Amino acid sequence: MALEIIRVINEPVSSNCFLLFDREVNNDCLVVDPGCEIPDVLDRKLSELRLWPKFIVLTHEHFDHIWGCNALVQKYHAQIICSTICSEAIQDAKKNHSMFYNQKGFVLPPADICVEDIDWTWEWNGKQITFSLAEGHTNAGIYFRIGKNLFTGDTLLKDLKTVTKLFCGSKDKLVVTIDQIKKLQGEGLRVYPGHGDCFDLDSYDLNKAF
Repeated sequence: MALEIIRVINEPVSSNCFLLFDREVNNDCLVVDPGCEIPDVLDRKLSELRLWPKFIVLTHEHFDHIWGCNALVQKYHAQIICSTICSEAIQDAKKNHSMFYNQKGFVLPPADICVEDIDWTWEWNGKQITFSLAEGHTNAGIYFRIGKNLFTGDTLLKDLKTVTKLFCGSKDKLVVTIDQIKKLQGEGLRVYPGHGDCFDLDSYDLNKAF
């Protein structure tokens, strides 16, 4: 079974949204971090590819990664997957930082599925997805692995230091999370970050995150 991954650039704040699907199984789609304020681009891409977004995975609670969720939930009845702390934060316009962006803010419904364990495995379309908690950028973050693909949100970005100065961020906790990710080096993983270009984990200096 061949997993396909499509990147969609969120707007107006440039962040990454990813669409995961396997045509050999069905047209169901896993959407990672849909952060467009007006998700027309994402909706057109879903229509173009004839995909049905059944699940949404949020790597963390910040508005530029969750802005398009309400539209997907309303139109497709998509279910949200994130950490328990993230589920609480997306329901608060201050904690998800949307209030500070435009003084209006928005909230999401609570998650349908919460990731609570350090390494929690979930099966989707015959594939195993392993979720791990990722504190540092925020205390609500997760990263996850599916096959040889690692989705890190804002925990690990190419050639950029991870921001830890926002609400609930911690450099000390980031060190612990990056140490966990270091254990995955040598397995030929491709990293799909929350911003910027994708990269190979094996050839990357993880100390750039600090």
